[in-house]
Amino acid sequence: MARHEQPWPLLLAGLLGMGATACAPPRPPDHLVVGTKGAIGSLDPAKAYQTRALQLVRALGDPLYALSESGALIPRLAAEPPQVSADGLRVTVTLRDGVRFHDGSPLDAEAMAFSLQRFRDGGGPLSYLLDDVESITVTGPLELELALQKPYAPFRNLLSFAGLTPVPAGAYGPCPDGAAADETTDGLCLPADGFVGTGPYRLVSRSADGTQHRLERFDDYWDEPARSARLDLVSLENSTALFGALKSGEVDVLLSSSLEAEHQLELEKGAAAGRFATASSPPQTIEVLALATDRPPLDQVAVRRALAHALPRFLLSERASQGLSTPLRSLIPDLFPAARPTWPALDVDQARQLLTTAGYCQGNPLPVDFTYRSNVPTDGLLALTWQEFLAEQLGDCLTMEIDGLESTTVYDQLDKGAFTMVMYNWAPDFLDPENYLRPMIGCDEHEGSVCTEGGAVYGGVFWFDDEAARLLADQQNQPPDQRRDTLVALQERIAAGAPYIPVWQGRNRVWSQASVTGLGYDGSGWLRLDALGRSTRP
Repeated sequence: MARHEQPWPLLLAGLLGMGATACAPPRPPDHLVVGTKGAIGSLDPAKAYQTRALQLVRALGDPLYALSESGALIPRLAAEPPQVSADGLRVTVTLRDGVRFHDGSPLDAEAMAFSLQRFRDGGGPLSYLLDDVESITVTGPLELELALQKPYAPFRNLLSFAGLTPVPAGAYGPCPDGAAADETTDGLCLPADGFVGTGPYRLVSRSADGTQHRLERFDDYWDEPARSARLDLVSLENSTALFGALKSGEVDVLLSSSLEAEHQLELEKGAAAGRFATASSPPQTIEVLALATDRPPLDQVAVRRALAHALPRFLLSERASQGLSTPLRSLIPDLFPAARPTWPALDVDQARQLLTTAGYCQGNPLPVDFTYRSNVPTDGLLALTWQEFLAEQLGDCLTMEIDGLESTTVYDQLDKGAFTMVMYNWAPDFLDPENYLRPMIGCDEHEGSVCTEGGAVYGGVFWFDDEAARLLADQQNQPPDQRRDTLVALQERIAAGAPYIPVWQGRNRVWSQASVTGLGYDGSGWLRLDALGRSTRP
């Protein structure tokens, strides 16, 4: 159990510009301060959904498996790779012996089964990930069997998800009065400062508003110990505050992919000059344009394909993201073998021909409304740049009106058909090609070519295609090479229908003082907080 303490005043005074930095004693070499953006909500693995919350959970706990940089499955709390039955319906996991939780209790199959069942049945935002797990059965002191409702090829990778970190049943207690419904399961809650995991760090204190967390090295960790004895995670409000805190030395590590492009670019230049250090994850986030295919004018495939041909990705990347985002012509990042440039490259002449065939141009331009996220600086720059490009290159064929809305409004309105064309990004809960494609084009119910229930509705495109649905279903239980070919064919089918237009792919980035070593990400895209240390060389 974490202690209730107040370790923050001097540190926070400096970070908030209150002039107390000079009074604060210098930090010991094995104490690092990590700055991030935004408060961290629930740390209960069954309830956590914020990327920053799961990043912290990843330091306080361990998943069953991790992914290498090449995508290979590496046992962590599991002792060996999962054993899958011939029919693909039973998965046996054997746990590593000798692992202990921060409270000293042993990790065993009962504890792991409790956490998996709480995740599946607890009603958390990501509980759907285990919807297809029919039963979780303890078959030995360190062995459990997961029975699936149907074969599911990505299930092995799903077992690397950070949210499947075990927490012992004893860490939970009766929920306090007024606890939010989404924080409770069977009347039990994880105390805000009571995380008990198996990870290299243990939580010793947490501020009431979730903006400060103190971690200390867990001495009985089963694997290599954390390099630093203590980490303070401090959440700041905006890009300017984070940027200034790193430049002034008030934070040692800056972990945020939401810095404004000019701040990122200056930090990259500083790293190149040796003033800072930097690292990036494999490409994981994709930025897409979602087109409403269920109504005019984007119900015409020719019009959607014309927009795909009229997208100047390299110009947009250079102008809007300062080249930090890589142009993408696939719906999955290029770290996967199934990634192919199946969407068309820029071809203004082809766009004009398609629009002419659809009845536009020559005094009859196509009007298109484009919505972007107003609180994401790169989105606004992209919208303005594309609008200007289209006016110069295709002004007689297409006119674009742009409008910015807050991200929360955009995501809330996607499934309501509020947008003709809208831009947003997607990052998966766990790394697998299907976890990009199914949330975008999955469809449970449809009327003709219009999806009425499923991922395509929540993605704002309302698109259904029989062949795409068949390919999406087929890849779920195929061997790797055949599955890769099916995923390529699926992307070709989606590109032909153009309900989405991929724009670019992004990476998680981290910057630090030059004295910090060990910066790096694992194959799942989580920063290795346990590997961070400070060089003592002069």
